[in-house]
Amino acid sequence: MVAPTHTLKSSGWFNEVWLGFWTALVGMRITLKYFFKKPETVQYPEERMPIPDRYRGIHYLEQEKCIYCFMCARACPVDCISMEAVRHGKELEWVSFTVDYNRCMFCELCTYPCPKDCIHEGKEFALVTYDRRDLVLDLLSWKGMSAEAKQRFEAAEAAKASGAAAKDAPKAGAAPADAPEHS
Repeated sequence: MVAPTHTLKSSGWFNEVWLGFWTALVGMRITLKYFFKKPETVQYPEERMPIPDRYRGIHYLEQEKCIYCFMCARACPVDCISMEAVRHGKELEWVSFTVDYNRCMFCELCTYPCPKDCIHEGKEFALVTYDRRDLVLDLLSWKGMSAEAKQRFEAAEAAKASGAAAKDAPKAGAAPADAPEHS
């Protein structure tokens, strides 16, 4: 049998018991405070908690306002924004505008430098997936040119073609250079 290394003092032992009882009471006070309250359980997929106004969630793009200036991609500290488009004069033919949410840290630094205020962070937050490749999202609502842009582009091309045809056509009343002159 091992002999105790210290002797118990009666005042020290009672202090230890009282301290243990007191800390249990403090812990139980917090437990009892919440024990009689109604639980605040939210059935997540059907119900959602209110989201604050300045919440930074999944990006959305107002594609018709974007001028393809790359300011958002340059401002991104982790280079998770990539975009590709073809310019036809002033019109844009969109190929892709992707955000890689594997790398995005939702800092909102991409929204501030945009001169047209066309990229925003919304309130959507559900990025649940089994495959990491699904976290690279294309923000475009359409690919190619919008219907209005196509009409403007075709009208500009038609005007350019008719202007070139009018420039190449001989002027009325002027003799062609190859025609013999009559005296």
